[in-house]
Amino acid sequence: MIARSVLLLLLPALAIFSLSQRRRLSAVIGMGLFSLVLAATYLFAHAPDVAITETAIGAALVTFTYVLAIRKTGRLVIVCDEVPRLLASEGDMIVGLEQEILSGFSRELGLDLVVRIVPRDDVRPSLMRGEADIGAGGIIREVQNKEALITAEYLPSALYRVSSGEMRGPKRGVHEEYFEDVLEAIREHRPISVTLDLARFLAVSRINLSGYDVERIEGDFSYGFLISPDQPELLDQLDEYLERISGSGELERMIGRHLS
Repeated sequence: MIARSVLLLLLPALAIFSLSQRRRLSAVIGMGLFSLVLAATYLFAHAPDVAITETAIGAALVTFTYVLAIRKTGRLVIVCDEVPRLLASEGDMIVGLEQEILSGFSRELGLDLVVRIVPRDDVRPSLMRGEADIGAGGIIREVQNKEALITAEYLPSALYRVSSGEMRGPKRGVHEEYFEDVLEAIREHRPISVTLDLARFLAVSRINLSGYDVERIEGDFSYGFLISPDQPELLDQLDEYLERISGSGELERMIGRHLS
């Protein structure tokens, strides 16, 4: 009698737990526990056949189906190249200003943040192929020419062209897959011609740039995030989040923590 009363009290508690969870996986786990407790309640009510059915279908099959369904939808997948102070790996961790922004955004959506490091030129193709939700890592947009897939600006930036004398021009040079390749090429004083955003240029400027021509590209530029073309609602959500943390002063505090 006492055990059955405890189980009956657990049912509404587990139901409330499941309905109040922001993370889908936590909600599904709560639903699975609800089914198990319900099956135990049926057993104490002398209905073993119903208990077995509830365990097999409610606790096992339905829970397993939901877990499979949220394996992709329960994640916010970011593709990026590493950028010092914005998005960079330190051991097993991803740190930086953009990591903190996107981590807060993913928590608000109730999703797990997944960051994948890819060559810079593969960021946009990965989004176009539907392999990721957001492109990050120093994405530059022109303030006067915002394209459809880019969020509003969250931080001013600039563009610099770094090239050796014999390789001037943005369309000539050695293709560098990752920013680390650019750093390595400059350390070794190899011929190269690359266009860098402000964060990458500041990292490069700590190396000896003698022998390279440095040119600041005219224009008003800022950092933003690329959004997968089949998720326009995600663009609106991220724009609203950026506007909110900017208005509250939280974005300024984040910038101070990582860029000061």
